[in-house]
Amino acid sequence: KFDPMFFKISPAEAENMDPQERLFLETCYHAIEDAGYTSVSLDNSRKIGVFAGVMNASYAPMPTYFSVANRVSYLFNFQGPSMTVDTACSSSSTAIHLALESLYSGSSACAIAGGVNLIIDPFHYLRLTGMNMLSTDSRCKAFGAHADGFIDAEGVGAIVLKPLRQAELDGDHIYAIVKGSAVNAGGKTNGYTVPSPIAQSTLIVEALNRARVEASQISYLEAHGTGTALGDPIEI
Repeated sequence: KFDPMFFKISPAEAENMDPQERLFLETCYHAIEDAGYTSVSLDNSRKIGVFAGVMNASYAPMPTYFSVANRVSYLFNFQGPSMTVDTACSSSSTAIHLALESLYSGSSACAIAGGVNLIIDPFHYLRLTGMNMLSTDSRCKAFGAHADGFIDAEGVGAIVLKPLRQAELDGDHIYAIVKGSAVNAGGKTNGYTVPSPIAQSTLIVEALNRARVEASQISYLEAHGTGTALGDPIEI
């Protein structure tokens, strides 16, 4: 259902594009449209960054992750940082973190960040099954007594990010304010896919400090919730 001519892409070139690239392009266009702008009016400086989270690539023999973000920058003439990030299931969150850092540093005056995940080859499920990561039935029982794995799914999303002062000055409608973010790695644990409760708690403290928010002020948490007997208790 992709309309290549709308984006001034030849049909032949569109056929060679990863479907994730096409879908992320469409979604970024909709995000800009939803914000009340066009790609031309979004920011006069053209210092608009694009940050895409992607972790699967099975459409072509050679993955072209870079092109998911760069296609958006090229077609819309955005001249800020343009990069695709792969940190597995945290890819889109990491992309948002990097977009924020770009705004803080001034590398971007405005940014689009998000992620895309399509499953177009059954090998993806076979690989996860081989690693005993998938639920044995059709439900992910996150934080449940019988949690035995997760259900992998598809999705795409993108948001337009601006410094709050600029968004207010421009009269934008604001969905949310990102107070702060932080990123780290678990380091050495008992297994390559085993998370570290110490590293995660350190990360939460850092994020709270950067946001200047007291833990007691937080009333709602969105959890990763892998639905595994090992990962869920660590997250709690």
